[in-house]
Amino acid sequence: MEFIRKILVIIWKIWFYILAALCTLFIGTTIYLLTYQKNDKLTYFFMRLWSYVLFYGMGFTYTLKYSQKLDPKKNYILVSNHTSVMDVALMFILHPNHPIVFVGKKELERYPVFGRIFKKISISVDRSDKKSRADVFPAVKKTITMENKNVVLFPEGGVPDRDTILANFKDGAFISSLYCNAPIVVYAIHNLNNMFPFVFTLGYPGKVKVERLDILYPLNKSKEELKDQTYHLIYEQIKDTPIIHPELK
Repeated sequence: MEFIRKILVIIWKIWFYILAALCTLFIGTTIYLLTYQKNDKLTYFFMRLWSYVLFYGMGFTYTLKYSQKLDPKKNYILVSNHTSVMDVALMFILHPNHPIVFVGKKELERYPVFGRIFKKISISVDRSDKKSRADVFPAVKKTITMENKNVVLFPEGGVPDRDTILANFKDGAFISSLYCNAPIVVYAIHNLNNMFPFVFTLGYPGKVKVERLDILYPLNKSKEELKDQTYHLIYEQIKDTPIIHPELK
């Protein structure tokens, strides 16, 4: 039975790569061409289309629980735990009226086609370069205040090992919040580390639970206060979710 499960998961994961390649080739090429036209609304429509095809095409749906609505007139810094490539697609799906830009690793620019798209629609950072790290904050401020967009940062800095519930947070999102005087929207994404991990023989389709936990304002708070509050908000929501085969990386 375990052997059959693995075969089915492998077929499902192969389908993901086919689907991702087709999305990048057709929708991604359209996005890349649109970036030259500076039509942000149309570009964002196709970014969300790419996310919908990838997310629902892999058999996922989602529920969103929240107590506070996002203000359509405000721009935010959006943070969540990060366990899967589907986190990226989810962020686009969750924000139809708050266009988002990701802060991501510069090395993603190396990938054919996708890398060129990423460079056009994201804020890239070379974490080994002090100047590159410092340049992120003015870029985030420009994105929020001048381009009227929202910025997504995964404060873990990447996907942690599978035996880690929530990795220690980097400072970037919280310095950005203070630098831009922008509120932080805190999300918890449940169980995607089991449903679609970076392990080829693990995963399954289904409904992903998402919670918008709080909106934190930087006024009269320090970087450490914002970071600690965000960390504990997310950790308390996901700490009891068992990790399937935590030894597999």
